[in-house]
Amino acid sequence: MKRSKTILSLAVCNVLAAPFAAQADSMTIYGSAGVAVEALDNGSRSTTEVSNNHSAFGIKGSKSLDSGLSAVYLFDMFVGLDAGGGAGDDSLLGGGRDGWVGLSGEEWGIVALGYQGRPWKTSTNHLDMFGNTIADYSAIMGNTANGYFDGGIGNSLLYFGPNINGLSWHLQYGADERDDSTNDWGAQLNYSQGPLYASLSHDWDGRGTAGDDLAATKVALSYALTDATTVTGMAESLSGDDVDSRNAYYLAASHRIANTTFKFAYAMADENDSGADTGASYYALGVSQRLASNVELYALYSALDNGANGSYGYVSAPHTSSNGNTAVTPGDDSSVFAVGLRYDFAWEK
Repeated sequence: MKRSKTILSLAVCNVLAAPFAAQADSMTIYGSAGVAVEALDNGSRSTTEVSNNHSAFGIKGSKSLDSGLSAVYLFDMFVGLDAGGGAGDDSLLGGGRDGWVGLSGEEWGIVALGYQGRPWKTSTNHLDMFGNTIADYSAIMGNTANGYFDGGIGNSLLYFGPNINGLSWHLQYGADERDDSTNDWGAQLNYSQGPLYASLSHDWDGRGTAGDDLAATKVALSYALTDATTVTGMAESLSGDDVDSRNAYYLAASHRIANTTFKFAYAMADENDSGADTGASYYALGVSQRLASNVELYALYSALDNGANGSYGYVSAPHTSSNGNTAVTPGDDSSVFAVGLRYDFAWEK
C-alpha cells in the first residue's frame, strides 16, 4: 500500500481526534507538541514557569467490513513535556484523552464504546480563542465549585450522527458502574454552513450522595465576517447546589493579517445562588505568528477579576497548562503573560 506523509495545519490537527467519516482501511498517527513560558500572578504568589500546553499523541483508523459497515477506532493520550508539572505531566506519556471502538455506517453515523470528551466540551472546543493555553476559556466557562464540564465521560456508549446538510449531533451516556446515581450523559446539536457555526449542548453530571446533580446548557454561535475575521459568542446556564447555579457569557474575535492573527476574548460569570460577590470577569489578548502551516509562535496576556467572594482561577490540567500556581484565594485576582510554541503533525496511511 502506498504511504504518504502529510503535514496538517493547526486548525485541522485540533479536530483530528474528533469522530471521522470512515474510509477503507485507513490509519492516521497524529499529535501536537506545545510548551510556553508563563509568568503568572495568582494574588498571593508570582512565579515564572515552563509549562506543557496540551501536548498529545494519538492513532485512529478504520477497516471496511461487509454490508457497507466499517470498524473504527480512536485512542490518544496526553504527552508531558514539563517534568514535575502541576497537571499530572510528570511522565512523558500521560493519561488517556479520548479512546473508543465502534461501527460506522455512511447513512447512520458511528456507534462506539469507550471514553470521549463531553458534548459540552466538543461542541465548542474549536471556538475557544485561547484553547490549549493557560488562558483557556474553562477558567470561567463550565467551571463551578463542585463541577467541571470541560472534560470527558468514561464508560460511555457513544453515538455520532451523520452530517446531513450541515446538521450533526452527538449523544453520550456514561455508566457509573457503582449503583450510586453518578451516571453522566450529554447531547449536542450542531449546524455548520459556510461562514456560520451554531451549537446547542446539554450535559448532566450525576453526583449521587455527594450533592445535587449538576446540569449545564450552552448555546454558541460563530460567524466568519470575512476570510480573515471571525466573531464568536456563547451563553451557558449551570445548575445544581447553590454554589454551582449561575450563568456565564463568552465573546471573542480574531483578525488575521497575512500570517499574523490578533485575538481577543472576554468572559463573565454571574454571581451564584449562594450569595453576593461570587462572580468574575476574564479577558485575554494575544497575537500568533504562523511560521509554517503547522507551526505557531504566540504571545498572550490574560487577567481574571474575582468578586469579593469569587474564586475563579486559570485551570491547571493536561488540556490547558501544567502550571502549578493557578489556585486562588477567594476574592483574589489573577493574571498571566505567556509566550509559547506549538508544532502539530500527522502521518496517514
